[in-house]
Amino acid sequence: MEPVRFGVVGVGGMGGSHARSFAQMPEATLVAVADVSEQTAQKVAEETGARAFADASSMLASGEVEAVLIATPHFFHAPVALDAASKGIHVLSEKPISVSVSTADEMIAACAAANVLLGVMFQQRTAPTRVTMKAMIDSGELGTLHRIAMTAPWYRTQAYYNSGAWRGTWKGEGGGILMNQAPHSLDQFVWLMGQTPKAVQAICDTRLHDIEVENLAVAICDFGDGKTGQFYASTSDVPSGERVEIIGDRGMLCLDDHGLRFLELETSLEEHLKTATGGFETPKRAWRDIPTGGEHQNHATVTAAFARAIRENDPSLMIANGEDGRDALELANAILMAGYKRREVPLPLDRSEFDTMLKNLQDGATPASLRA
Repeated sequence: MEPVRFGVVGVGGMGGSHARSFAQMPEATLVAVADVSEQTAQKVAEETGARAFADASSMLASGEVEAVLIATPHFFHAPVALDAASKGIHVLSEKPISVSVSTADEMIAACAAANVLLGVMFQQRTAPTRVTMKAMIDSGELGTLHRIAMTAPWYRTQAYYNSGAWRGTWKGEGGGILMNQAPHSLDQFVWLMGQTPKAVQAICDTRLHDIEVENLAVAICDFGDGKTGQFYASTSDVPSGERVEIIGDRGMLCLDDHGLRFLELETSLEEHLKTATGGFETPKRAWRDIPTGGEHQNHATVTAAFARAIRENDPSLMIANGEDGRDALELANAILMAGYKRREVPLPLDRSEFDTMLKNLQDGATPASLRA
């Protein structure tokens, strides 16, 4: 296939790594980079052979790119995506897709109207362990799903937050753990269950760090029909790997620092509890290790798949599309609203109510003041 001509916007951080990854990608070629720092843009351009631009608008108007990979700070994802769509340019956004679900709606609508693809960089979906988990669930090996529990301790020091004036602020990031560190976990939470919750209850707070935004979030999710979810994420917790439990009618799938294991029931949970004659009898079960290729994940795999989707005109080839990005973001927004207002929040989320809450936080409102 003819390589898709890409531009990358925002190459000072993760975007620089994205730009360099095209060297080993036959499906795409990097032709342009843009950054608010002309020095940064020029440096990455010299390394990669791309053309440097001082801003995204100039790059998108140049006619040189077919697709853009957006790796700017969160608040700029939507404006760049809307500009790209208006020029018929396909959009691949870093996580999160945006800061508020209302702007994600706009991105999805604009790309659909322009007949361009919108994808999201959820590379954790490419990790062999996660692929195996999803395949086991989709094949019915766990039976009907009943519950998911996820713990995501993404430890950060105060020095991390001190490294940039925008970090840990409502105006700079639009949120804390839910907006910056946990989007991949939230995507996994929804992706593995195969649906978004119908309602969320939560607690969000800030512990130990001297920052404006939340650094811990704990949520209870109602998926309907007795299906529930528990989600916990924090940057001020004991460092460890992500832990996931998915419980179905045929057993429990567990991912932790020791790998992936499956507690398999000899008979289904429903059959056993309805037919067992002893009141305290439990179903026969046994643990087995599930071989996988590990937790290695690859950003370039997502980009290459996006390029193939463009060339083959087949959106299903994308690793994650705009709607997937919106689902994870909507859950993040709902958890924050439920956690700060300390009440159950139904989904679909009230976009206007969340946007008003975020604006109030940016203007200096405290979480306690939002509960009135």
